[in-house]
Amino acid sequence: MKKILKYYMSVLLCGLLLLSMFSCADKLDEPFEDEAFTSDVDYSNGEDMILPMLGAYYGLYTRGWEEPITLGLRGDDVNAAGDQVPMQEQDQFKYLPSHWNSNAIWQGHYNDIVNVFTAMDEIEKYRPAAADDALADQYIAECRVIRAYLYLNISRTYGGCIVIDQLDNIQNTPVSNKAEVMQYIVDEMTEVIPNLMDLHPNKRDDIKGGITSYTAYAIQALAYQEMENYQGVVHATSQIISSGEYELAADFYHLFKKAGKLDDENILEFQYSDFGQGEGDRFAFLFAPFGIGGWTPVVSGAGAGWGFYEPTMKYISFMLDRGETVRLETSVVFTPDGITEIQDDYSGTMPAWISNVNREGDIFNNNARLNFGSGKHIQPSTELIPGRTNPGSNKNFIVIRYAEMLLMYAEALTRGATSSISMSADQAVNLVRARAGMSNLSNVTTEDVLDEKFAELAMEWGTRFYDMVRTGNTSELSHEGKTFTMEDAYLPFPADQVSELPQLAEGIN
Repeated sequence: MKKILKYYMSVLLCGLLLLSMFSCADKLDEPFEDEAFTSDVDYSNGEDMILPMLGAYYGLYTRGWEEPITLGLRGDDVNAAGDQVPMQEQDQFKYLPSHWNSNAIWQGHYNDIVNVFTAMDEIEKYRPAAADDALADQYIAECRVIRAYLYLNISRTYGGCIVIDQLDNIQNTPVSNKAEVMQYIVDEMTEVIPNLMDLHPNKRDDIKGGITSYTAYAIQALAYQEMENYQGVVHATSQIISSGEYELAADFYHLFKKAGKLDDENILEFQYSDFGQGEGDRFAFLFAPFGIGGWTPVVSGAGAGWGFYEPTMKYISFMLDRGETVRLETSVVFTPDGITEIQDDYSGTMPAWISNVNREGDIFNNNARLNFGSGKHIQPSTELIPGRTNPGSNKNFIVIRYAEMLLMYAEALTRGATSSISMSADQAVNLVRARAGMSNLSNVTTEDVLDEKFAELAMEWGTRFYDMVRTGNTSELSHEGKTFTMEDAYLPFPADQVSELPQLAEGIN
């Protein structure tokens, strides 16, 4: 990680020369103002070929706090809380091209795509000295996987995007619709998978937790699913399942805590670190927007949250009706007002175990912004390294999990796809249910799998919203006074980007 921090500046400075085409906000340029770019990179030192690859990972890991919230808040598992009017409007399916957070999503993703192109160019400059074409091909393949992940997010958010082949042709490249982008991702992953390492990311020695062939298969599976190519979903997920490299974490609760870093269940996670020290260098995601203000932490001085991301009462009632315990406790943090809301609004009996105190002893007090917190994103204060007070310090951000691949595989089988491996849809679903302490199902249906995904993956990266859009399930997304139609599936292209890229004004073909 320290190599990443030392190198990213030179890599990103190269990319900054190209960022003006994306109408970047002034704040993105501030760290580099009045700083001339001069490089003392020695391309004759082949051992340094890894450095631009580390720069690409740095770009991937430096996500804005608004990204996971914006991508996740439109599902029936999440309410927009806090004081951000654009997020509240998007939660109500009222979209404006002027929304700042939508523009930030577009900018951030395309800035990172530029960074990936720069890294690939730098890797090629090292290739002759490295004398290892296979390793150079691997690093280029990792860059292409990062780029594919970014395109996946953009296309699922806006219904399409501009797929860049060369950095100097973005102004002349037409907008691709979502189906075209997904096919591009599928084809890209097919090309790069042979050049990637066939092992779990946590087994890599060079870039611990880095991209492997199974990351590419997972992204390919997600693209196939968006295309409703369920045989393709089975093909890609089967490679992950049959590899023997992945297994579900035994403890769902701690998977989302410090103990879950680089777990065998994690296929892709953004990695952060305090470097084992209570002060000084720190590389972290800003988890504060997910937290609850006014808590009483076990560790005095531990920072509170902003209260921008709230699990819905619909989700909580769904989980209570199913008799869920560990997944509900993990996914939802309760305040006293939240417990009162359950008592008032839930038709069944509220379990006695529900409390506003977590296992570690942190107390979550009432908050004006929300009644419930997203427990998967809230780190217990007892896990902070002494000296650190920022919420979520030293916590990784899980992006893709093996559980999701199992459930995608199962859904595809219920839709008529066939598999060459021995695992059935029932077996895949019941693996996930067993970890949650739930009884086995038999003859699972598509609806059963979608319900299981709701229970398992709530509050994670908009998975529930994407599933309901894919299935055209307007009734589920119309909840708690919100009315969804399929016209609300995608955000409009940001106004700032339309002014820079005229083809966006023409819309998606």
